[in-house]
Amino acid sequence: MNVQNGEFKTTDTPLAAFLIESGFKLLIIEYEPRPNRRDIGTFVFSTSDSKIQEFIDGYNRGDAVANIVVYEHIKSTLLDRIMKGLP
Repeated sequence: MNVQNGEFKTTDTPLAAFLIESGFKLLIIEYEPRPNRRDIGTFVFSTSDSKIQEFIDGYNRGDAVANIVVYEHIKSTLLDRIMKGLP
């Protein structure tokens, strides 16, 4: 798990959408500059809920269960938010 200071960070939009749909709180989207001038959005979650690792592992194994309608809406919203935050 990519954890630092009680946070899990990922650039994987589908994983972020799954975590939000599963009830985990998105703290912020950080934007990091890249040498090619294309910033990248990083989703930051709190790791105060110890079950977050269990959900990440299930997602990575392909065992994730979600409401597909809610998941797709969240994913679309996240993509919109990222695009608005990029230069």
